Amino acid sequence: MIEIKKSDKIYPKRLLEIQNPPEKLYVEGNVDLLNSNCIAIVGARKFTKYGEKCTIKFAGQLSKKGICIVSGLASGIDTIAHINSMKEKGRTIAVLGSGFKHIYPPENQILYEKILENDGCVISEHEPETQVDRAKFPIRNRIISGLSMGTLVIEAKYRSGTSTTAKHAIKQHKDVFCIPHPIDTVTGYTPNLLIQHGAQLVTSARDIIEYYNYEEEVEKTKMPQEYEEIYTLIGQLPISVNEIIKKCKKEISEVTEILCMLELDGYIINLPGNLYVRKL
Repeated sequence: MIEIKKSDKIYPKRLLEIQNPPEKLYVEGNVDLLNSNCIAIVGARKFTKYGEKCTIKFAGQLSKKGICIVSGLASGIDTIAHINSMKEKGRTIAVLGSGFKHIYPPENQILYEKILENDGCVISEHEPETQVDRAKFPIRNRIISGLSMGTLVIEAKYRSGTSTTAKHAIKQHKDVFCIPHPIDTVTGYTPNLLIQHGAQLVTSARDIIEYYNYEEEVEKTKMPQEYEEIYTLIGQLPISVNEIIKKCKKEISEVTEILCMLELDGYIINLPGNLYVRKL
């Protein structure tokens, strides 16, 4: 473990630009990542299947581009983001809300070790002996957003830790990206609200990659078999959600979730008026 002060050359340059940067950081692992191209991925601890799939997709594809994934080592979306960034031989940074001698949650001790084994980085602004205090987590979130070029919000309830990270990103004049959700999902509240207030709506990692002018192509995800029925109903002529529901005889919540997945995977386009067409 090393200690980095604000006056040190290796101190993260992006953190120097935020309003209240940590006076010092305790760091284990690949220090060079602190000044690399990073995207924060944050979301709910109690995640949905939709949120899980989106996190796997975005973390993996952004990592393939050499973009470092930053998150908070929390259970849920944070954990999924860290793990799937490493699966693609990418790098990840975990920002702790406690000291190194008190990894939280305890079950992520193994993940913490895996991150270091895979040339990743773990940091904390707290002395190693600092115990877990939930009140410190919202403060920690300013570091997650501060280290990053932008923050991707996967899913979050109203007044959650994820919404706090997004607020920090906005105050820091950072880019905020959000994945759209069906309006009846509780964990879609924060992403949809952020989009209403000007956050970048993204439906694929390609959107973020192009935003930052990365040029390589992202591999297209293979369509799951259970989506094929709805996909076959969508052609080059626009079709509404109501028409799709009548033809496939599925519940509206299931149809809207599959449509979101197909759009995220780049198979269809959502046109104004809630109409859908195939993507050429």
